[in-house]
Amino acid sequence: MKNYRKYLLFMLLPFIFLAACVDDENLDDAPPTTEDARFSFAPSSQTANIIDFTADKEFFLMQWDLGNGSTAEGKTAQGIYPNAGTYTVTLTIFNNNGSASFSTDVVIEQDDPTLVDSPIFNFLTGGAAQANGKTWVIDANRDGHFGVGPNPSQEGDFPQWYAAKALEKEGSGMYTDEYTFLLDNSRFIMETNGLVYLNVEQGSNFPEAFDPGVGDLSAPYTAPDNLTWSLQEAEDEYPVLTISEGGFLGYFAGTRSYQIVNLEENEMFLRFVDGANEELAWYIRLVPKGQEGEAPEPEEPEIGDINFTFEDLVGDGSKQWTLKPAAGAFGVGPAPLSDEFFPNGVDISDDRACLFNDLYIFNSDGVYEYDAQGDVFAEFYMGVAEEGCQPESNLDGTPGEAWASGTHTFEFTSGTPDSSPKITVTGTGAFIALAKAFNGGEYSEGPPSADASITYTVAAYDEETQELTLVLDITDSGSVWWTFVLVPND
Repeated sequence: MKNYRKYLLFMLLPFIFLAACVDDENLDDAPPTTEDARFSFAPSSQTANIIDFTADKEFFLMQWDLGNGSTAEGKTAQGIYPNAGTYTVTLTIFNNNGSASFSTDVVIEQDDPTLVDSPIFNFLTGGAAQANGKTWVIDANRDGHFGVGPNPSQEGDFPQWYAAKALEKEGSGMYTDEYTFLLDNSRFIMETNGLVYLNVEQGSNFPEAFDPGVGDLSAPYTAPDNLTWSLQEAEDEYPVLTISEGGFLGYFAGTRSYQIVNLEENEMFLRFVDGANEELAWYIRLVPKGQEGEAPEPEEPEIGDINFTFEDLVGDGSKQWTLKPAAGAFGVGPAPLSDEFFPNGVDISDDRACLFNDLYIFNSDGVYEYDAQGDVFAEFYMGVAEEGCQPESNLDGTPGEAWASGTHTFEFTSGTPDSSPKITVTGTGAFIALAKAFNGGEYSEGPPSADASITYTVAAYDEETQELTLVLDITDSGSVWWTFVLVPND
Protein backbone atom coordinates (compact mmCIF):
# COMPACT_ATOMS: atom_id res chain seq x y z
CA MET A 1 0.00 0.00 0.00
CA LYS A 2 1.24 3.45 -0.84
CA ASN A 3 1.98 5.48 2.21
CA TYR A 4 2.27 9.19 2.86
CA ARG A 5 3.52 10.04 6.32
CA LYS A 6 5.26 12.99 7.91
CA TYR A 7 6.50 13.20 11.43
CA LEU A 8 6.35 16.22 13.67
CA LEU A 9 9.61 17.61 14.96
CA PHE A 10 9.08 17.78 18.74
CA MET A 11 10.13 21.28 19.76
CA LEU A 12 8.62 24.19 21.68
CA LEU A 13 7.68 27.18 19.51
CA PRO A 14 6.99 30.18 21.76
CA PHE A 15 4.89 33.04 20.47
CA ILE A 16 7.19 36.03 20.10
CA PHE A 17 5.86 39.41 19.05
CA LEU A 18 8.73 41.34 17.57
CA ALA A 19 7.61 44.75 18.69
CA ALA A 20 11.09 46.17 18.19
CA CYS A 21 10.68 45.69 14.44
CA VAL A 22 7.40 47.63 14.36
CA ASP A 23 7.11 51.42 14.26
CA ASP A 24 6.12 52.85 17.63
CA GLU A 25 3.25 54.74 16.00
CA ASN A 26 1.65 51.44 14.99
CA LEU A 27 1.51 50.42 18.65
CA ASP A 28 0.49 53.66 20.32
CA ASP A 29 -1.31 55.95 17.83
CA ALA A 30 -4.91 56.01 16.67
CA PRO A 31 -6.65 52.87 15.42
CA PRO A 32 -5.43 51.75 11.98
CA THR A 33 -7.44 52.53 8.86
CA THR A 34 -8.37 50.55 5.78
CA GLU A 35 -5.60 52.36 3.90
CA ASP A 36 -3.08 51.10 6.46
CA ALA A 37 -4.14 47.52 5.67
CA ARG A 38 -3.56 47.72 1.91
CA PHE A 39 -1.29 45.18 0.28
CA SER A 40 0.11 44.24 -3.12
CA PHE A 41 0.40 40.85 -4.78
CA ALA A 42 2.11 39.17 -7.72
CA PRO A 43 2.47 35.68 -9.18
CA SER A 44 5.37 33.68 -7.81
CA SER A 45 8.29 32.54 -9.93
CA GLN A 46 6.96 28.95 -9.94
CA THR A 47 3.49 29.45 -11.41
CA ALA A 48 0.77 32.05 -11.86
CA ASN A 49 -1.39 29.98 -9.51
CA ILE A 50 0.86 30.65 -6.52
CA ILE A 51 0.50 34.27 -5.40
CA ASP A 52 2.86 36.21 -3.13
CA PHE A 53 1.25 38.90 -0.95
CA THR A 54 3.06 41.80 0.75
CA ALA A 55 1.50 44.34 3.10
CA ASP A 56 2.32 48.02 2.58
CA LYS A 57 3.02 48.53 6.28
CA GLU A 58 3.93 46.45 9.30
CA PHE A 59 1.81 46.15 12.42
CA PHE A 60 1.78 44.45 15.81
CA LEU A 61 -0.40 41.61 14.45
CA MET A 62 -1.28 40.92 10.82
CA GLN A 63 -3.73 38.18 9.81
CA TRP A 64 -4.46 37.00 6.27
CA ASP A 65 -7.53 35.23 4.92
CA LEU A 66 -6.28 33.96 1.57
CA GLY A 67 -9.73 33.22 0.17
CA ASN A 68 -8.93 29.55 -0.45
CA GLY A 69 -9.62 28.31 3.07
CA SER A 70 -6.07 29.06 4.24
CA THR A 71 -4.87 31.69 6.68
CA ALA A 72 -1.47 33.19 7.51
CA GLU A 73 0.16 35.75 9.78
CA GLY A 74 2.86 38.35 9.18
CA LYS A 75 3.72 41.03 6.67
CA THR A 76 3.97 38.54 3.82
CA ALA A 77 1.95 35.49 2.82
CA GLN A 78 1.69 33.03 -0.05
CA GLY A 79 -1.54 31.59 -1.42
CA ILE A 80 -1.86 28.46 -3.57
CA TYR A 81 -4.79 28.36 -6.02
CA PRO A 82 -4.90 25.17 -8.12
CA ASN A 83 -8.28 26.06 -9.66
CA ALA A 84 -9.29 28.99 -11.85
CA GLY A 85 -11.64 31.43 -10.21
CA THR A 86 -11.93 34.64 -8.21
CA TYR A 87 -10.68 34.62 -4.63
CA THR A 88 -11.28 37.39 -2.11
CA VAL A 89 -8.16 37.96 -0.01
CA THR A 90 -8.39 39.96 3.23
CA LEU A 91 -5.65 41.40 5.44
CA THR A 92 -6.61 42.44 8.98
CA ILE A 93 -4.13 44.52 10.99
CA PHE A 94 -4.07 45.26 14.71
CA ASN A 95 -2.46 47.75 17.06
CA ASN A 96 -3.12 48.59 20.68
CA ASN A 97 -6.08 50.76 19.74
CA GLY A 98 -8.00 48.66 17.27
CA SER A 99 -8.00 46.90 13.94
CA ALA A 100 -8.79 47.45 10.28
CA SER A 101 -9.17 45.26 7.20
CA PHE A 102 -8.61 45.57 3.48
CA SER A 103 -9.90 43.11 0.86
CA THR A 104 -9.34 42.64 -2.82
CA ASP A 105 -10.15 39.99 -5.43
CA VAL A 106 -7.46 37.82 -6.98
CA VAL A 107 -8.36 36.31 -10.34
CA ILE A 108 -6.78 32.99 -11.31
CA GLU A 109 -7.15 32.52 -15.06
CA GLN A 110 -6.40 28.80 -15.49
CA ASP A 111 -6.33 25.57 -13.54
CA ASP A 112 -2.92 24.22 -12.59
CA PRO A 113 -3.46 20.50 -11.93
CA THR A 114 0.23 20.00 -11.09
CA LEU A 115 -0.38 21.72 -7.77
CA VAL A 116 -2.68 18.92 -6.64
CA ASP A 117 -1.03 15.97 -8.37
CA SER A 118 0.70 14.63 -5.30
CA PRO A 119 0.19 11.60 -3.03
CA ILE A 120 -1.46 13.58 -0.26
CA PHE A 121 -4.04 15.16 -2.61
CA ASN A 122 -4.68 11.88 -4.39
CA PHE A 123 -5.10 9.92 -1.16
CA LEU A 124 -7.48 12.55 0.22
CA THR A 125 -9.68 13.07 -2.85
CA GLY A 126 -9.14 10.02 -5.03
CA GLY A 127 -7.28 12.14 -7.58
CA ALA A 128 -8.31 13.59 -10.93
CA ALA A 129 -9.78 10.25 -12.07
CA GLN A 130 -12.36 10.33 -9.26
CA ALA A 131 -14.63 13.17 -10.40
CA ASN A 132 -17.11 12.67 -7.55
CA GLY A 133 -14.39 12.81 -4.95
CA LYS A 134 -13.62 10.41 -2.14
CA THR A 135 -15.93 9.87 0.84
CA TRP A 136 -14.53 9.18 4.30
CA VAL A 137 -16.22 7.98 7.50
CA ILE A 138 -15.09 7.40 11.07
CA ASP A 139 -13.50 3.96 11.45
CA ALA A 140 -16.08 3.01 14.07
CA ASN A 141 -15.29 -0.72 14.10
CA ARG A 142 -11.71 -0.20 15.21
CA ASP A 143 -10.46 0.39 18.73
CA GLY A 144 -8.82 3.79 19.07
CA HIS A 145 -10.83 5.49 16.30
CA PHE A 146 -11.48 8.44 18.64
CA GLY A 147 -9.76 9.71 21.74
CA VAL A 148 -7.82 12.38 23.55
CA GLY A 149 -4.32 13.02 24.87
CA PRO A 150 -2.13 15.83 26.16
CA ASN A 151 -1.11 18.90 24.19
CA PRO A 152 1.74 19.13 23.61
CA SER A 153 2.16 15.41 23.05
CA GLN A 154 4.40 13.51 25.44
CA GLU A 155 5.07 10.04 24.02
CA GLY A 156 3.89 10.54 20.45
CA ASP A 157 0.71 11.64 18.74
CA PHE A 158 -2.01 9.20 19.79
CA PRO A 159 -4.99 9.22 22.20
CA GLN A 160 -2.80 8.71 25.26
CA TRP A 161 -5.40 9.48 27.92
CA TYR A 162 -8.50 7.89 26.44
CA ALA A 163 -9.21 5.86 23.31
CA ALA A 164 -12.72 4.72 22.39
CA LYS A 165 -13.43 1.05 21.87
CA ALA A 166 -15.10 -0.14 18.67
CA LEU A 167 -18.65 1.26 18.33
CA GLU A 168 -18.41 2.85 21.80
CA LYS A 169 -20.05 6.09 20.56
CA GLU A 170 -22.95 4.38 18.76
CA GLY A 171 -25.96 6.72 18.66
CA SER A 172 -23.95 9.94 18.92
CA GLY A 173 -24.16 10.76 15.21
CA MET A 174 -20.41 10.41 14.72
CA TYR A 175 -20.68 7.10 12.88
CA THR A 176 -23.39 8.17 10.41
CA ASP A 177 -21.62 11.34 9.17
CA GLU A 178 -19.88 11.25 5.78
CA TYR A 179 -17.15 13.56 4.46
CA THR A 180 -16.42 13.91 0.74
CA PHE A 181 -13.31 15.66 -0.58
CA LEU A 182 -13.21 16.71 -4.25
CA LEU A 183 -10.31 18.09 -6.28
CA ASP A 184 -12.72 20.25 -8.27
CA ASN A 185 -12.53 23.72 -6.68
CA SER A 186 -11.43 22.05 -3.42
CA ARG A 187 -15.07 21.30 -2.61
CA PHE A 188 -16.05 19.57 0.61
CA ILE A 189 -19.39 17.87 1.23
CA MET A 190 -20.47 17.08 4.79
CA GLU A 191 -23.48 14.78 5.02
CA THR A 192 -24.60 14.58 8.65
CA ASN A 193 -27.62 12.30 8.18
CA GLY A 194 -29.29 14.26 10.95
CA LEU A 195 -26.90 14.36 13.90
CA VAL A 196 -23.38 15.47 14.76
CA TYR A 197 -21.23 14.73 17.81
CA LEU A 198 -19.61 17.55 19.77
CA ASN A 199 -17.62 18.38 22.86
CA VAL A 200 -19.72 19.42 25.82
CA GLU A 201 -18.01 22.84 25.86
CA GLN A 202 -19.45 23.55 22.39
CA GLY A 203 -23.07 22.93 23.39
CA SER A 204 -23.94 26.63 23.38
CA ASN A 205 -23.22 26.75 19.64
CA PHE A 206 -25.90 24.11 18.99
CA PRO A 207 -29.21 25.19 20.60
CA GLU A 208 -30.81 21.75 20.30
CA ALA A 209 -27.86 19.79 21.70
CA PHE A 210 -28.71 16.84 23.94
CA ASP A 211 -27.04 14.06 25.92
CA PRO A 212 -26.87 10.96 23.69
CA GLY A 213 -26.01 8.68 26.59
CA VAL A 214 -22.45 7.98 25.42
CA GLY A 215 -20.74 11.09 26.78
CA ASP A 216 -20.55 14.68 25.52
CA LEU A 217 -23.37 15.98 23.31
CA SER A 218 -25.18 15.30 20.05
CA ALA A 219 -27.14 17.86 18.05
CA PRO A 220 -29.31 18.05 14.93
CA TYR A 221 -27.27 19.75 12.23
CA THR A 222 -27.32 20.21 8.47
CA ALA A 223 -24.03 21.40 7.01
CA PRO A 224 -24.10 24.35 4.60
CA ASP A 225 -23.48 23.98 0.89
CA ASN A 226 -20.39 25.38 -0.82
CA LEU A 227 -17.98 24.15 1.83
CA THR A 228 -14.31 23.92 0.85
CA TRP A 229 -11.13 22.35 2.14
CA SER A 230 -7.53 23.52 2.04
CA LEU A 231 -4.18 21.98 2.79
CA GLN A 232 -1.04 23.61 4.12
CA GLU A 233 2.34 21.91 4.20
CA ALA A 234 5.44 23.13 6.01
CA GLU A 235 8.84 21.53 6.44
CA ASP A 236 9.21 19.30 9.52
CA GLU A 237 5.54 19.72 10.45
CA TYR A 238 2.39 17.74 9.85
CA PRO A 239 0.27 18.88 6.90
CA VAL A 240 -2.74 20.85 8.14
CA LEU A 241 -6.18 20.16 6.66
CA THR A 242 -8.71 22.99 7.13
CA ILE A 243 -12.46 22.88 6.51
CA SER A 244 -14.30 26.12 5.79
CA GLU A 245 -16.76 27.69 8.25
CA GLY A 246 -19.73 25.45 8.98
CA GLY A 247 -17.99 22.16 8.33
CA PHE A 248 -15.88 19.85 10.48
CA LEU A 249 -14.80 16.24 10.82
CA GLY A 250 -15.99 13.60 13.28
CA TYR A 251 -16.19 15.50 16.55
CA PHE A 252 -16.56 19.24 16.95
CA ALA A 253 -14.26 20.65 19.64
CA GLY A 254 -14.22 24.24 18.44
CA THR A 255 -11.74 23.93 15.59
CA ARG A 256 -11.81 23.18 11.86
CA SER A 257 -8.08 22.63 11.35
CA TYR A 258 -6.61 19.15 11.61
CA GLN A 259 -3.03 17.92 11.63
CA ILE A 260 -2.61 14.92 9.34
CA VAL A 261 -0.61 12.48 11.46
CA ASN A 262 -0.97 9.75 8.86
CA LEU A 263 -2.63 9.58 5.44
CA GLU A 264 -2.71 6.46 3.31
CA GLU A 265 -4.96 5.27 0.54
CA ASN A 266 -7.30 3.58 3.02
CA GLU A 267 -6.70 5.41 6.30
CA MET A 268 -6.54 8.96 7.62
CA PHE A 269 -5.47 9.71 11.21
CA LEU A 270 -5.99 13.30 12.38
CA ARG A 271 -5.03 15.33 15.43
CA PHE A 272 -6.66 18.60 16.52
CA VAL A 273 -6.34 20.87 19.53
CA ASP A 274 -9.41 21.55 21.67
CA GLY A 275 -10.76 25.05 21.03
CA ALA A 276 -11.84 25.46 24.67
CA ASN A 277 -8.81 23.85 26.33
CA GLU A 278 -5.44 24.02 24.58
CA GLU A 279 -4.04 21.36 26.90
CA LEU A 280 -6.12 18.70 25.10
CA ALA A 281 -5.48 17.14 21.71
CA TRP A 282 -8.23 15.05 20.09
CA TYR A 283 -7.76 12.25 17.56
CA ILE A 284 -10.01 10.67 14.94
CA ARG A 285 -9.33 7.83 12.53
CA LEU A 286 -11.21 7.69 9.22
CA VAL A 287 -11.45 5.18 6.37
CA PRO A 288 -13.03 5.36 2.91
CA LYS A 289 -16.76 4.67 3.02
CA GLY A 290 -17.44 0.95 2.61
CA GLN A 291 -14.10 -0.13 4.06
CA GLU A 292 -14.95 0.05 7.75
CA GLY A 293 -14.49 -3.68 8.24
CA GLU A 294 -15.90 -5.70 11.11
CA ALA A 295 -15.55 -4.90 14.79
CA PRO A 296 -12.47 -6.69 16.18
CA GLU A 297 -12.52 -9.14 19.01
CA PRO A 298 -11.05 -7.64 22.21
CA GLU A 299 -7.32 -8.29 22.40
CA GLU A 300 -5.78 -9.46 25.65
CA PRO A 301 -2.29 -10.59 26.56
CA GLU A 302 -1.69 -14.25 25.95
CA ILE A 303 -2.65 -16.07 29.12
CA GLY A 304 -1.54 -19.33 30.54
CA ASP A 305 1.45 -21.50 29.70
CA ILE A 306 3.96 -18.71 30.45
CA ASN A 307 6.71 -20.43 32.37
CA PHE A 308 8.03 -17.55 34.45
CA THR A 309 8.65 -18.08 38.16
CA PHE A 310 9.63 -16.11 41.24
CA GLU A 311 13.11 -17.61 40.95
CA ASP A 312 13.37 -16.34 37.36
CA LEU A 313 12.57 -12.85 38.64
CA VAL A 314 14.98 -12.69 41.62
CA GLY A 315 17.74 -15.06 40.50
CA ASP A 316 19.98 -16.30 43.31
CA GLY A 317 18.57 -13.71 45.69
CA SER A 318 18.81 -10.45 43.81
CA LYS A 319 18.49 -9.81 40.09
CA GLN A 320 18.92 -6.63 38.09
CA TRP A 321 16.82 -6.00 35.00
CA THR A 322 17.07 -3.27 32.36
CA LEU A 323 15.27 -2.38 29.16
CA LYS A 324 16.45 -4.29 26.13
CA PRO A 325 18.22 -1.83 23.77
CA ALA A 326 16.19 -2.68 20.70
CA ALA A 327 13.09 -1.75 18.73
CA GLY A 328 9.89 -2.89 20.42
CA ALA A 329 11.34 -2.84 23.93
CA PHE A 330 9.55 0.36 24.98
CA GLY A 331 6.34 1.33 23.25
CA VAL A 332 2.64 1.98 23.35
CA GLY A 333 -0.16 0.87 21.07
CA PRO A 334 -3.82 -0.14 20.83
CA ALA A 335 -3.11 -3.71 21.94
CA PRO A 336 -0.60 -5.62 24.08
CA LEU A 337 2.83 -5.99 22.43
CA SER A 338 2.04 -3.17 19.98
CA ASP A 339 4.06 0.06 19.66
CA GLU A 340 1.91 1.45 16.85
CA PHE A 341 1.30 4.73 18.69
CA PHE A 342 4.94 5.22 19.68
CA PRO A 343 7.67 4.73 18.54
CA ASN A 344 6.20 2.53 15.78
CA GLY A 345 9.07 0.12 15.23
CA VAL A 346 11.88 2.61 15.84
CA ASP A 347 14.78 1.75 18.16
CA ILE A 348 14.98 4.70 20.60
CA SER A 349 17.64 3.23 22.89
CA ASP A 350 20.30 5.67 21.62
CA ASP A 351 18.03 8.72 21.81
CA ARG A 352 17.00 7.80 25.36
CA ALA A 353 20.16 6.19 26.66
CA CYS A 354 19.36 7.59 30.12
CA LEU A 355 16.20 5.45 30.14
CA PHE A 356 17.79 2.28 28.82
CA ASN A 357 20.47 2.26 31.53
CA ASP A 358 17.94 2.25 34.41
CA LEU A 359 18.03 -0.78 36.70
CA TYR A 360 14.99 -2.56 38.16
CA ILE A 361 16.19 -4.79 40.99
CA PHE A 362 14.11 -7.56 42.57
CA ASN A 363 15.25 -9.16 45.80
CA SER A 364 14.05 -12.45 47.27
CA ASP A 365 12.93 -10.72 50.49
CA GLY A 366 10.29 -8.72 48.58
CA VAL A 367 12.32 -5.52 48.26
CA TYR A 368 12.19 -3.74 44.91
CA GLU A 369 14.82 -1.15 44.03
CA TYR A 370 14.87 1.39 41.23
CA ASP A 371 18.31 2.74 40.27
CA ALA A 372 18.33 5.51 37.65
CA GLN A 373 22.14 5.37 37.34
CA GLY A 374 22.43 9.11 37.92
CA ASP A 375 20.34 10.32 34.98
CA VAL A 376 16.69 10.17 33.94
CA PHE A 377 14.50 10.78 30.94
CA ALA A 378 12.35 13.47 32.56
CA GLU A 379 9.11 14.92 31.21
CA PHE A 380 7.08 17.98 32.11
CA TYR A 381 4.62 16.00 34.25
CA MET A 382 7.48 15.53 36.72
CA GLY A 383 7.80 19.29 37.16
CA VAL A 384 11.15 19.72 35.38
CA ALA A 385 12.05 22.77 33.29
CA GLU A 386 12.64 20.80 30.09
CA GLU A 387 12.12 17.31 28.72
CA GLY A 388 14.78 14.77 27.85
CA CYS A 389 17.85 13.12 29.35
CA GLN A 390 19.19 15.07 32.31
CA PRO A 391 20.81 14.57 35.72
CA GLU A 392 18.61 12.76 38.21
CA SER A 393 19.30 15.59 40.64
CA ASN A 394 17.01 17.82 38.53
CA LEU A 395 14.11 16.01 40.20
CA ASP A 396 15.13 17.30 43.62
CA GLY A 397 12.52 19.69 44.96
CA THR A 398 10.07 19.03 42.10
CA PRO A 399 6.63 17.38 42.28
CA GLY A 400 8.25 14.36 40.62
CA GLU A 401 11.12 13.76 43.03
CA ALA A 402 9.42 10.58 44.32
CA TRP A 403 10.07 9.04 40.89
CA ALA A 404 13.82 9.21 41.44
CA SER A 405 15.90 6.21 42.56
CA GLY A 406 14.39 4.54 45.60
CA THR A 407 13.45 1.39 47.45
CA HIS A 408 9.94 -0.10 47.44
CA THR A 409 8.29 -3.50 47.79
CA PHE A 410 6.92 -6.01 45.29
CA GLU A 411 4.71 -9.08 45.06
CA PHE A 412 4.85 -11.85 42.51
CA THR A 413 1.73 -13.72 41.40
CA SER A 414 2.42 -17.04 39.72
CA GLY A 415 0.74 -17.89 36.45
CA THR A 416 -1.89 -20.61 36.02
CA PRO A 417 -3.24 -22.34 32.92
CA ASP A 418 -5.80 -19.54 32.74
CA SER A 419 -3.81 -16.49 33.82
CA SER A 420 -0.42 -14.93 33.25
CA PRO A 421 2.12 -14.21 36.00
CA LYS A 422 1.99 -10.69 37.42
CA ILE A 423 4.43 -8.36 39.16
CA THR A 424 3.07 -5.70 41.51
CA VAL A 425 5.34 -2.90 42.76
CA THR A 426 4.17 -0.79 45.70
CA GLY A 427 5.35 2.52 47.10
CA THR A 428 5.20 6.25 46.50
CA GLY A 429 6.76 6.59 43.05
CA ALA A 430 7.22 2.85 42.47
CA PHE A 431 7.21 1.90 38.78
CA ILE A 432 8.88 -0.19 36.11
CA ALA A 433 10.22 1.48 32.93
CA LEU A 434 7.77 4.42 32.76
CA ALA A 435 6.99 6.52 35.82
CA LYS A 436 3.74 8.10 34.68
CA ALA A 437 1.91 4.92 33.60
CA PHE A 438 -0.33 3.01 35.98
CA ASN A 439 -3.30 0.63 35.74
CA GLY A 440 -6.07 2.62 34.10
CA GLY A 441 -4.28 5.90 33.50
CA GLU A 442 -1.22 8.13 33.33
CA TYR A 443 -0.12 11.01 35.50
CA SER A 444 -0.38 14.42 33.84
CA GLU A 445 1.50 16.02 36.72
CA GLY A 446 3.30 15.02 39.89
CA PRO A 447 3.48 13.97 42.60
CA PRO A 448 2.50 10.30 42.37
CA SER A 449 -0.15 8.88 44.66
CA ALA A 450 1.17 7.88 48.07
CA ASP A 451 1.91 4.17 48.61
CA ALA A 452 0.31 3.24 45.29
CA SER A 453 0.62 -0.12 43.56
CA ILE A 454 1.04 -0.89 39.87
CA THR A 455 0.53 -4.39 38.50
CA TYR A 456 2.32 -5.49 35.32
CA THR A 457 1.23 -8.58 33.41
CA VAL A 458 3.89 -10.95 32.09
CA ALA A 459 3.01 -11.34 28.41
CA ALA A 460 6.03 -13.44 27.40
CA TYR A 461 9.23 -14.93 28.75
CA ASP A 462 12.04 -16.53 26.77
CA GLU A 463 13.84 -19.00 29.01
CA GLU A 464 16.90 -19.13 26.75
CA THR A 465 17.51 -15.37 26.35
CA GLN A 466 15.70 -14.43 29.62
CA GLU A 467 13.80 -11.71 27.81
CA LEU A 468 10.85 -10.69 29.99
CA THR A 469 7.93 -8.86 28.36
CA LEU A 470 5.55 -6.86 30.55
CA VAL A 471 2.35 -5.12 29.48
CA LEU A 472 0.23 -2.49 31.19
CA ASP A 473 -3.28 -1.30 30.27
CA ILE A 474 -3.57 2.46 30.98
CA THR A 475 -7.28 2.65 30.10
CA ASP A 476 -10.46 1.22 31.49
CA SER A 477 -11.36 -0.07 28.04
CA GLY A 478 -8.29 -2.10 27.07
CA SER A 479 -7.51 0.23 24.15
CA VAL A 480 -4.06 1.64 25.07
CA TRP A 481 -1.26 -0.66 26.25
CA TRP A 482 2.36 -0.04 27.20
CA THR A 483 4.86 -2.82 26.49
CA PHE A 484 8.30 -3.15 28.11
CA VAL A 485 10.89 -5.80 27.28
CA LEU A 486 13.42 -6.35 30.07
CA VAL A 487 16.65 -8.34 30.05
CA PRO A 488 19.05 -9.23 32.88
CA ASN A 489 21.74 -6.61 33.44
CA ASP A 490 24.86 -8.59 32.67
